[in-house]
Amino acid sequence: MNQDKYFISDEELNAFLDEQLDANERDRVLSAINADNNVKQRMNELSLLRDMVQHAYEQPSQRDSANQYGVAVNKSYTRWAMAACLVLCFGVVLGWFGHQGVTSDRQLASSPVGNTQAQFNNVILHLTSSDSNKINATLDRAAQMLAAYKANDKELQLEVIANDGGLKLMQNDKPSYQQRIQALVTQYPNVKFLACAKAIKRLQEKGVDVELLPEVEIAPSALKQIIQRMQEDWQYIKA
Repeated sequence: MNQDKYFISDEELNAFLDEQLDANERDRVLSAINADNNVKQRMNELSLLRDMVQHAYEQPSQRDSANQYGVAVNKSYTRWAMAACLVLCFGVVLGWFGHQGVTSDRQLASSPVGNTQAQFNNVILHLTSSDSNKINATLDRAAQMLAAYKANDKELQLEVIANDGGLKLMQNDKPSYQQRIQALVTQYPNVKFLACAKAIKRLQEKGVDVELLPEVEIAPSALKQIIQRMQEDWQYIKA
């Protein structure tokens, strides 16, 4: 593996989690996460830390109050202490992650089939291009995967998520795509088509009317949906 190709700094990962990267930078980080378990683990750790600290600051703001001994307690200080405590606890979590990572590697070496099935029984396909060839190729790939798993009596959860130009697939003004999506959803209850709400909002702000197919669900953010699925060990495939 080319280590330079997959080197991602913590600054890049933070920007990725904040959705501040452009399309090319985002694709580079996603490729690295998908190809390198160390990058994926670092993303999980950063994401967990951010969630923990954010939760600490979401505590309701109140005036100073007295504790059970009648000593005034500053709520702002308490929240800072809580955040610090969470960061300290996070160190323990990191140690646990590291221990679990070693165990998983050993399990993978001794029982690769089970782990492979766990990874590939759940797949998220990500479409960003409005190119008709790529859209049809994505639908072809989804149909082939669904048919293959059904023929082998294996379970598969498949999500096709679109943002940027990929939203063209899921709009209500493309009859050929609509027919294919309707056929897949009708035949396979284990497939979902998701459109990114943020991408829709960007188009609407430009005056573009976006009417989605009735079979399409909306995800608040394509990136967050992908991150969540990758944290759940879904296989990510860029269409």
